[in-house]
Order: sequence, then C-alpha cells, then structure tokens
Amino acid sequence: MKISPVNRLPCRLGNLLAGMKTLKSLSNLLLFSIVLLTQANHSLWAMASRPNPDPSAPPPPAWVQWFPILFMVVVFYFLLIRPQSKQRKERENLLSNIKKGDRIVTQGGLIVTVVNVSADVLDIKLNDETKAKLKRSGVQEVLKPETPVIEPVLVEK
Repeated sequence: MKISPVNRLPCRLGNLLAGMKTLKSLSNLLLFSIVLLTQANHSLWAMASRPNPDPSAPPPPAWVQWFPILFMVVVFYFLLIRPQSKQRKERENLLSNIKKGDRIVTQGGLIVTVVNVSADVLDIKLNDETKAKLKRSGVQEVLKPETPVIEPVLVEK
C-alpha cells in the first residue's frame, strides 16, 4: 500500500488536505483556509515573544516599540495624504482659473462653453440656443484651446 505525503501530516491537517480535491465552492475554500490556519497555528504564530532568559536584563528602548507605528504613519502620509492634498490643490487651481470663453467638460460628459463666471455658478452655453447654469463643482476638466472637439453630424435617411 502506497502512503501519500498528505497522510503523513499531523492531526486533522492531513485529512483536510486530502479532502481538498472535493472542494467545489468558494465558501468551502474559505472554511478550509480558516480551519487550516487554526490547525497550523503552532508554526504560524512561532514569532511570539519568548520569556527573557535573563530577568535582570534591561527592557528594550522605547523607540523600538514606537518605530513600527511611526513608520506606518510616514508611509500613509507619502502614499495617501500627500498625493490627495496635491490633487486637491490642482483641482482648486483648475476651478479658480476658469474664465469666460473656456471650453469645459462637465461631470456629465457635456462639452460646453463658459459664457459668464460668478463666485460659485458658471453660465454655460451648450449650443447657440441653449444656455444653462452649472456649479463650479460640476466641472470635470478645462479643455485646452487647441483640443479639437468632434461635432455630431445628423445624417438624414
């Protein structure tokens, strides 16, 4: 009789791995991974602190305990907070520099021309006949003057 390497594993872990072939759904896989983590805790949690062999030894300095937290704060600042504040400044600059005659794209995707600028509201022109008001927060981007705009063409049958 041939013994598979799966059957050599201790306790119920071997039986679980042998039954892995029959896993068919995601919930079974999730349950399997939870059971696997609880069964294999002796090797996964081996990094827990051990008792100090010399009780008269001084404790580690305070910076050793605070360094990981400070490192995470610095990482969050450079990966999340700083880019977001930079993006917010660029958006505020974009919205404050809108002037009469600019072609803008609204958040709804309309390409319009600014007719009049006031503190919080822009008067816009959709075409020669249609004018509307738009809040500054509804501006997605300001088009450069050389940006070509494709005008729709009506085809009659």
